[in-house]
Amino acid sequence: EIFETISQFVGSGRAGRGIAVDVGTGTGQVAVPLSETLQFDKVVGVDRSEEQLSHAQESEGVEYIAGDAYELPVGDGTASLLTIAQTMHWLDLPLFFEEVNRVLVPGGTFAVLGYSIPQLSCAPVIESRFRRYYEDTLGSLLPSGAPGSYWDCNRTILDSGFRDVDFEATFTDVGRVWFHDQQEVSLDAHVAYLTTMSAYRTYLSRNGLSMEGEGDPLLAFKADAKEQMELAGMDALQVTYPYFLILSRKK
Repeated sequence: EIFETISQFVGSGRAGRGIAVDVGTGTGQVAVPLSETLQFDKVVGVDRSEEQLSHAQESEGVEYIAGDAYELPVGDGTASLLTIAQTMHWLDLPLFFEEVNRVLVPGGTFAVLGYSIPQLSCAPVIESRFRRYYEDTLGSLLPSGAPGSYWDCNRTILDSGFRDVDFEATFTDVGRVWFHDQQEVSLDAHVAYLTTMSAYRTYLSRNGLSMEGEGDPLLAFKADAKEQMELAGMDALQVTYPYFLILSRKK
């Protein structure tokens, strides 16, 4: 659905489907569909991590290059589309926006993808317990580097879908769309997903704790959630994963 929306936006413009650049490409999860589904002539996947790129999916139309988001390895005014997924919250936005404008052709599309925190609206008590863990234990509402924050980025910027970022000052035809993927998952699977959060691992490291050992805050959350599920007669959780897409064009 996200790629269909990007395709429609690109198709409504005048920049065509020449070169697409995927910044923070990782293993190519966005780069490959840009080539195989959206059918761009060439896709350049850029990531500063050579280790990530060594595991990237191979695709005939995709070239992976180790590089910097502020000095992309493409010429001025050559890209019809630039995408960045779950990466932009790490960057200096004015500096990155300047680079986006450098590489895009006139009217070229800039697409920002990301996801927010999972929601458990079907289980309000468990949702409340999760929010307490996410906000109080991990310090997710605090600025990066503040006492009590275990994130190395300002997580609220990402969770809000860059709500307060003025894209309109730099780009035109700005549109924001949220998608909601609802899945039925076991409690074990949900907790396993939460262990992938970098702030959780930082919390364990800073406090001298081990995963599933004494003091692991997710053990307490899991025990509490299990009790609430048993009281409600629930075998699984209905979890909603919110994704956002911000589309704009070079002025």
